[in-house]
Amino acid sequence: MNKWAEYTFHWDDAPLDISPLFAEEVPAGKNGFMKCEDGKFAFENGKEAKFWGVLINSAACFPPHEAADKVARRLAKFGINLVRLHQFDADWATPNIFQYAKGTLCDTTRKLDPVSLDRLDYLIHALKKEGIYIYMDLLVYRTFKEGDGLENVAGLTPNGAKPYSIFDKDLIALQKEYAEQLLTHVNPYTGLRLVDDPAMAMVLITNENDMFNTPFPITAEPYRSRLLERYRQWAAVNEPGLQIPDDFAFDFRKDAPTESILRFYHDVQKEYYSIMDQYLRDLGVKVPISGNSWARGLTLVSALRDMDFTCANVYWDLWGNQGSNLHLASQRKEVFGMVPSKVRMQGKPLFITEWDQVWPNEWRAESPLFIASMGCFQEWSGASLHTYRYRSTPANCMGGTILGGISYRQNFETFMDPAKFGLFYAASIMFRRGDIAPAKETQVIELKKEDIYSPVHGMANHNLPNVEATANCEKHKVEIRLPGSEIPANAIRPDDLGPAGDDTDSVTSDTGELFRNWKDGFGWIDTPKTKSIYGKFKPGQTVKLKNAEITLNGGFTTLTLTSLSGEDLENARLILVTAVGRADNTDAQYNKAHTERISLGHGPVLFEVTEATVKMNSNVKNMRLWSIDADGAYTGEVPSTMKDGVREFQIGETYPSIYYLLSI
Repeated sequence: MNKWAEYTFHWDDAPLDISPLFAEEVPAGKNGFMKCEDGKFAFENGKEAKFWGVLINSAACFPPHEAADKVARRLAKFGINLVRLHQFDADWATPNIFQYAKGTLCDTTRKLDPVSLDRLDYLIHALKKEGIYIYMDLLVYRTFKEGDGLENVAGLTPNGAKPYSIFDKDLIALQKEYAEQLLTHVNPYTGLRLVDDPAMAMVLITNENDMFNTPFPITAEPYRSRLLERYRQWAAVNEPGLQIPDDFAFDFRKDAPTESILRFYHDVQKEYYSIMDQYLRDLGVKVPISGNSWARGLTLVSALRDMDFTCANVYWDLWGNQGSNLHLASQRKEVFGMVPSKVRMQGKPLFITEWDQVWPNEWRAESPLFIASMGCFQEWSGASLHTYRYRSTPANCMGGTILGGISYRQNFETFMDPAKFGLFYAASIMFRRGDIAPAKETQVIELKKEDIYSPVHGMANHNLPNVEATANCEKHKVEIRLPGSEIPANAIRPDDLGPAGDDTDSVTSDTGELFRNWKDGFGWIDTPKTKSIYGKFKPGQTVKLKNAEITLNGGFTTLTLTSLSGEDLENARLILVTAVGRADNTDAQYNKAHTERISLGHGPVLFEVTEATVKMNSNVKNMRLWSIDADGAYTGEVPSTMKDGVREFQIGETYPSIYYLLSI
């Protein structure tokens, strides 16, 4: 391998346009308001709602009108039908919803900036036209200020006043005021308030904000004293006789939480969700509402049980790729991976609010199809990648690297990355079309009160074997059931590995369509309309699928066959071949062990060429294989042969690309 070629995306266009495959879903909202039904999202007309999305972050939520139209069109071309608007309340973002431009003092967050609001309105309008729904965040990174009328505002944490915003009545009142301003003003471009616009699919009350995982001690007065008094009142009713010292401090960083504290925090958190949910309904919000974008620990999961749906933020190798020190692990070689089984509650939709395997992880191309396939198999209602971009300007360079390179903003931006965004055609079609069958069986995890309020399990994020073991989720559908639910005989407990314990080297789904070998580091997806292999392969290694086989020249790759014409691959008249593994900037430099980044490099973006021979059964004659460049142009015909109903072609030698079209 080690043959590299250029593939630099355009910020304002896409090499292929698959939006016609979903034309019946345009504009967003045409099927009515979204609702929850039998553990899934559905529209008013009964059609199931499934979302393949991205986050647009902070300043990128306020693009110029012309840029908004181009971005919306580009997203639709890649098959995206949802955007989560995120972090646009952050003080560090320019623009943000409270201040369009820096240079003048902004001492309050109780007013929405008219220029920012206009640009946000137009972006929502542009997305709606293209069939792209909105996932609306409320409290994320808002920095409360002196003009907001709060006591000791300097003592509050700057990122959403976490966790004070969960329990303080004045902070909750400001959240209500903001929600009313944002959701009930009339968008001049749609003519609708957001609460009346079915293009808004979901609302999130707060992001990564809870009483159980806060890294901040609750010490700011008068908020600490108010919470302490509330704890005394709660204890008098729920734990009579409990002795609470006068100097009691709510600081989980120093002391392990007691069962009493967990029960109290659980009730505080649950009450906050109830207050905000009722207020949003009173404003006229008709779509599903969730409380938090993660569920880290079983106490928080239980506190979320009355919400319409649950969310999860799932990352692989996240903090190992910040700054220059790298930890480039591959999830294809791990039993534990990026599948959030512990937040899938019985009867509730699950939406993956954030997922990523961040650049410059060399193996990140393994993640898009893995997430899409697990979403189908586990019957998730959607997933959104964190993130598309952070800046609002329409240049290729976003956040610090050289024009034309993979953009760099804390390693998260993906809109220029062939290794992740390049796989969105295949992933969006697979997920939205439902190419992978849902699991045949469901593995239930039984939770008891002692799990929910346990200082070990209740607060745990990564030490529950069965709810974190990816192999469970790759074998069967997995869901948790809380106390009071019906528990089947084959249910397992949090410390029981269950079926995952039987798989020592590999796992095959109960449908037979998914396989992953973590010992050798590769996997495959094998369905009638989508076939894919991913991983690191030996030279000459052949992977045999139903009616197809792929022989690799070696190295790491993700190679996918996708029917674009709707028929099974044997009868398809238009097939997309996607082949991408590693990608990076030109002249990006690392140490020999690839654990330290020396230079970000510059544009153009390069990808490592996949060299492989594909054989597939076909009933369609007179098909030709074309290489497609970043402009969407044919760069040349790749030789292919047809003999005895088997089509054979070799990619990588002639006109190498990440995209090839096989068409009549």
